[in-house]
Amino acid sequence: MAADMLIVPLVAALACLLPIGALARALAVASGLIVALVAGADAWGLYRSAPADPADALVWAAPLGASFSLGSDGFSGALLVLGGVLFAVGAAASDGVAAPRAYFATWCLLQAAVSGVFVARDLIVFFVFWEAMLVPLALLMWQWGGSDRRAATFRFLLYTMAGSALLLLGIVALGIGARTFDLARLAAYRLSPSSQVIFALLFLAAFAVKLPLFPFHAWLPRAYSAAPVPVALVLSGIVAKTAVYGIARICLVLFPIGMSLLAPYLVALATVGTLYGALLATRQRDTRGLIAFASLSHLNLIGLAVFLATPAGLQAALLASVSHGLVVAALFLLAAALARRLGDHSFGPGGLSAGAPVFVSFMTLAIVAAIGVPGTSGFAGEFLILAAAVERFPGAGAVATLVVIGAAVYGLSFLRNAFFGPVSITGSDLGWRERGLLIPVLVLVFVLGVAPRLVTDLAVPPTASAPASTGR
Repeated sequence: MAADMLIVPLVAALACLLPIGALARALAVASGLIVALVAGADAWGLYRSAPADPADALVWAAPLGASFSLGSDGFSGALLVLGGVLFAVGAAASDGVAAPRAYFATWCLLQAAVSGVFVARDLIVFFVFWEAMLVPLALLMWQWGGSDRRAATFRFLLYTMAGSALLLLGIVALGIGARTFDLARLAAYRLSPSSQVIFALLFLAAFAVKLPLFPFHAWLPRAYSAAPVPVALVLSGIVAKTAVYGIARICLVLFPIGMSLLAPYLVALATVGTLYGALLATRQRDTRGLIAFASLSHLNLIGLAVFLATPAGLQAALLASVSHGLVVAALFLLAAALARRLGDHSFGPGGLSAGAPVFVSFMTLAIVAAIGVPGTSGFAGEFLILAAAVERFPGAGAVATLVVIGAAVYGLSFLRNAFFGPVSITGSDLGWRERGLLIPVLVLVFVLGVAPRLVTDLAVPPTASAPASTGR
């Protein structure tokens, strides 16, 4: 079943290149929905205590122990569902793009690469899909982005490729030494604590940039501002989660001792990044900048959870990852709707609520979910992260709780400046098509706020979390 996550978007990408006109967008939407449904059915089977999806393997380099091996578990299944939903929503929101067939074919290729990261069960296959994400992502930003797209794309590629070079070095050294690249076999390979630290740092070099972990975030603001809104939506909502997955399912499994030794420093960086992002978000005066730094804050909070390397931390990280993806999708869709009415991505002169009550209602729901108000998935994820952090690192957990104040400041300030105050601007309310994209996303936000176990129960603790004996 894991192979279906690749076949569906790849077939859709080829079909989009045919002279089918407006059907290209429908194919891209269908590709995302099919992947979400298939992954959801698989994840539901895991939720009902069914055995994990076995890996489909095709040996292609037997002397090196390398194979084209695919499989899924609960953690990857939840992220595959999220990815399918976001790619479907992003495709549906891609209105009036130039060269639509090329755009949606590239869009589907990006979905296939992201799905490949989540189902890869061999390090070489993982690296191939990890690098394959860059090509369609860079093309979408370069060809269909805003005025600053070239510089933003170049900076994004520079950062990510530098991290990928170190990741490749780590993969080759580890695989050659163990004579296998299979993740299950590598989990049983014994490394000394010092070797685990070195390998963990090599792998984290790529994951920290893609997350991004503070202070490796310099590419993020310009990329979010220059990329088309649907591309920025998936970049923040699901592409960043490939780094969370890599840390949870590769670093913590293969290098448990090394990650434990590095945990205090990584948790400290994530805590600083959480507060730093929230602080900068309070100073923004355009929606793209606000979402960029609010996302930086939330992503570092997710990083804090996964660095804890505890079952509670991994459950919190998975729930917060899904929640953030849904909330940021709603925020980007609403930001685009606001920009269509104002002509740019500024907050505007205020007073829009008088003529657009449905618009302000939807925006308020999205903001309270981003802040983490009880009843939303944002609260459930944030509460579980802070509780898990206080349990293992009380000092860092206590400091990280200050992000709640920062989130309330930037969220409520945005609502006041953009929608309330004297009526100085009038604008149309949300149309039915705009509401149709937002309603399913926000419904999921509140469903997970009421029933977070739908996601947290899928975060099975890594099998290698037990102490490992030392060797070379």
